[in-house]
Amino acid sequence: MNAKSRLVIFCREALVFFAFCGMTALVTWPYVKYIRDVVADEGDPYLISWIIWWDYHQTFAHPLQLFHSNIFYPYPYSLAFSEHSYGISILFFPLYAAGLPPLTVHAIAMFVGFALCGYGAFRLARTLTGSNTVAWIAGIAFAFTPFRYDQMSQLTYLFNLWIPISLEALILFARHRQWRHAAWLGVAFFMLGMSAITWLTFSLVVLTLVALVLITRYGLWRDRQFWWRGFVALGIACVTLLPFTVPYLIVSRMYGFIRSVDEVKENSALPIDWLFVNPRVKLWNALNGLFVDSRRFRLFPGLLPIVFSAAAILFRATGANNPAARIKSRPRTLDVLIVITLAVAIFASAFDGTLAVFDYLKSEFAWTLLSVLVVARCCVKYPDFIHAKNGNLRETIRRFSGDAVWLGLLLTIVGFCFSLGWNFFFYRICYDLIPLFRSMRMPTRGAMYAHLGLAILAGVGVKTIVDVVSNNHLQRRAITVAMAGLLLFELNGTPMVLVRGDVYPDSVTRRLKETPMRGGIVMLPAGGGFNHHHVLRAADHAKPLITATSGFTPPYEIQIENATNSGPISPEFLDLLEKIPASYVVVLTHLVRPERKAIYESFLARAVANGRLRFVNRFDAHDDLYAVVKTEPAAQSEAALPFAAPRREWSSAVADDPLNLMSHSFAWTQSVYGMYLAGFGRMPRYTEFLHDIKEIGKGVIMGSDEVVPPLKTRLESLVKTWESRPEFSPYGRMTDDEYLAKLLENARLQIDEGERSSLAAMLKDGSVSRAAMLVRIGTDWRLQKREENRAIVLFHFFAYLHRNPDDPPDYNLDGFFHRVKHLEQHGAGELTTAFAGSIERARILQRGGS
Repeated sequence: MNAKSRLVIFCREALVFFAFCGMTALVTWPYVKYIRDVVADEGDPYLISWIIWWDYHQTFAHPLQLFHSNIFYPYPYSLAFSEHSYGISILFFPLYAAGLPPLTVHAIAMFVGFALCGYGAFRLARTLTGSNTVAWIAGIAFAFTPFRYDQMSQLTYLFNLWIPISLEALILFARHRQWRHAAWLGVAFFMLGMSAITWLTFSLVVLTLVALVLITRYGLWRDRQFWWRGFVALGIACVTLLPFTVPYLIVSRMYGFIRSVDEVKENSALPIDWLFVNPRVKLWNALNGLFVDSRRFRLFPGLLPIVFSAAAILFRATGANNPAARIKSRPRTLDVLIVITLAVAIFASAFDGTLAVFDYLKSEFAWTLLSVLVVARCCVKYPDFIHAKNGNLRETIRRFSGDAVWLGLLLTIVGFCFSLGWNFFFYRICYDLIPLFRSMRMPTRGAMYAHLGLAILAGVGVKTIVDVVSNNHLQRRAITVAMAGLLLFELNGTPMVLVRGDVYPDSVTRRLKETPMRGGIVMLPAGGGFNHHHVLRAADHAKPLITATSGFTPPYEIQIENATNSGPISPEFLDLLEKIPASYVVVLTHLVRPERKAIYESFLARAVANGRLRFVNRFDAHDDLYAVVKTEPAAQSEAALPFAAPRREWSSAVADDPLNLMSHSFAWTQSVYGMYLAGFGRMPRYTEFLHDIKEIGKGVIMGSDEVVPPLKTRLESLVKTWESRPEFSPYGRMTDDEYLAKLLENARLQIDEGERSSLAAMLKDGSVSRAAMLVRIGTDWRLQKREENRAIVLFHFFAYLHRNPDDPPDYNLDGFFHRVKHLEQHGAGELTTAFAGSIERARILQRGGS
């Protein structure tokens, strides 16, 4: 091939790619309009912006230390706490060299990711069929599949160009066993692994299955060139991938990071999830309303890809017949083994985890063995009840017309099985046999292979329809364009709701960049959605960051969150800072929750007064920079502390603003909640709860670490004040046994007979008073754990809305229990944001908090 031919091919491929760029701009409008700083949300896009920046930064700074990143200081290999995405970031190194901010590079990479995924599917479909019609439809269907919109927060999983490219490379190599095709297969596999460990893991299974079919179709079992050249190419790719995969093994062993089965189960889809669609696809958004229970996973691929795929399957052509009658063998042994294995599999599924024998003979192994036996049986001879045109599966594979339909079907089936995760034996056996599967928590991402399969089938289906409808070239082209337009219309996600990200560094970040330091940086507040912002800023100052976020969280970060997010901040937190060691603490005061402000100021003022922290300066009117004196003794103060140490009782703070219910230890408020359950058999009401908290909060200084009377003593005193309430009076007429039984009944606390007898004896001999017994049962850890989420939601109603959950405008507890369920699924961060940003809360603030 001469230079002119290569130039023509390059220009043709470039035009295809730019065509997909144009379609991406149309379908995702107005994304391209705000590409300087647009993100899907202010969560994972910030983390991934840092990841691809770090890949660029470290490549030219210390390439051999790539995985020792500047987050989660001082832990080594912290880049391996999540996907390294090096295969994605390397494509955009020129943008960093041109001086573009990390968030802008991320936005461009997201946009290009849509287009490249379409181009990759285009190439795969064109190689499979030689048809541009099939290629364009497949490219459109895969690039803009609704499932891709769910990945817009995570560039790593949206950007799956190398899945179709690696499949194309495998097909080319199976057809032409030349060294250049083998080399391209190795490069594609290498780039697949470099882009995402997740796609590499899934593709190990997919490529193996596709290779088995190709080997059978093309009769390559004894082809030495195929095996030798393929082994060399993939072997070199695997060896080259080792520096990018071994750190994950080191991290899993060093820190014990592994995805639990419960995590995998939580992120496994059900078949019904394939009927739920991403809300960004406006045409089918109403489909979600047909179901009472809204699902977390939305895998619906669109109606047209399904219809077109059906056309490809229903009207497919097959090769010459090879009647089953020609195969005389009757594999009776396999039939017997299949029947026995089926029985074992059914028993294993029914008694999983109940009988000891099935702890060793797991159901997933039984079903996998059954599947292997059935496939082996079909490879020898189809059962008599299957009236196939070919005698066995091998002949069917060999004589099946075209590679596109079988590959599309295979990808669709495998991707569907992947998406079910722990709900189907296929994924469980992969989890048990392939160690890489244990690092993934989102099996549903495997649905992307099913969407690629449907895209290929849709392309074949459109070509089939066009061939049936017309023989005229112009008419065929017009019909193809019309169907592509309908597909784009159906998959259109406009108008998209997008967020303008925090693209440029703030003043304190610029100061940190210029400041030498011996340790790391602690950014407060930490946890929740805050750490994503901290990580993005780490791409600007390039200094060691302690409070970060990633796929796994190490101990220091958890300790910092626990020390600063609830209750008083104790001096032990300073011990932790000095131990890490931390050089600087940045407090973003505008992000500190109002009820925590006094606690922060009290702690910081004491730490400065004790000489353990040194206030440096305030930036942008709200970002306070402190030096940890033990780590940075030479740091200089440039301004006076911008606040005085507050000294305020928790009791009076709650009286002034119920929001301060959230400022002290959750254990205190939860204890009172549990005592209401035990004492009255109900949740506390707003007015009485505030009164009781003010009683036990007397003398407790917000944010102080001063010694106060023990909580148990305060709670027993509180119970004595309840004795004057009419609702409490029936207890005075009860015996000790009746009193204990009533408390346990109210609390719905199940205890064994021995524990009940012990508690009854304590009451009888007077070693425990009735008030102390109520406190004991109300603060029982089993009760507290069971009621934790309901207590949290109730306190949000009290603190933010100043009312009971069933007061108007709710009138019942439906809204309360809805929020409890949401808390169980999504955590407290979204709950607090919802209450703080509610219209009802805004009205309270307008009235001055009354």
